Amino acid sequence: MLKKIIVFTALVASTLSVTLAQQSNSFNFPIDKFDFGVVNEGDKARHTFEFFNTGKDTIVLGAENVRASCGCTTPSFSTDPILPGQKGVITAEFNSQGRPGTFQKTITVYYKEEVVKMLNIKGIVEPLPAAVVTPTEAELKKSAKISVEKTTINFGKMERAQKGVYSMKITNHGKDTLFISKSVIACSCGQYKLKKEKSSEELKFVLPGKSATLEVTYFPAADGYNRDIMTLYTNDPANLRLPIILESDVVETLQEKNMLQEGGTTAPFSK
Repeated sequence: MLKKIIVFTALVASTLSVTLAQQSNSFNFPIDKFDFGVVNEGDKARHTFEFFNTGKDTIVLGAENVRASCGCTTPSFSTDPILPGQKGVITAEFNSQGRPGTFQKTITVYYKEEVVKMLNIKGIVEPLPAAVVTPTEAELKKSAKISVEKTTINFGKMERAQKGVYSMKITNHGKDTLFISKSVIACSCGQYKLKKEKSSEELKFVLPGKSATLEVTYFPAADGYNRDIMTLYTNDPANLRLPIILESDVVETLQEKNMLQEGGTTAPFSK
């Protein structure tokens, strides 16, 4: 009798597990993270996440299904029934007023008492200066002018804890010396170096009409698709903050699995 009870309990647990997995798999989010980069204090940063109903049942969302991690983030969502195969959206809006510095917030999606997805937004809120001075046309003509080969760098597939390095040409097309004073990135997962072309010697500036090498190092922390923004602060009036988008697909390993391995153990050779 005890054996039958144990078998029945195991069967119920297995069925429940399959049911929950099916519910979770009904929500397919191609992208579940978003970096706003640098946001001016007072702005409302808004991003819309898309998902697809890959299950067999219609999805209906209510306020109890989509919850923000704090009062500074307001979620909104598709209110119409989402049929199998159809697309739905969840929008996260972050109010930056009075919140200078780095922020990382989540929107949790619940369905049938199960957490099916946690959406992540992040960025850096920068206080506005007391007075914003607009440069004159004459000043713009005399200023530094930055130009980079790419503003989006895709590092492709990367292993966990791997560092990606990408070098590209940076040119000063202006009439004043170009300086990069600093860089910021919300994930603390990237950095840059300014170097002489075809040299390992580091530079502090780029002279008018000259070029250099911008070496970007990226080490994303999360598995799956990552998109982070590194913002360079320059003395080019037209590009005081230059965002560089860094993308990658982080996987556990890039090595092909050994066909002799099953379930995390190595199968012995047959004799």
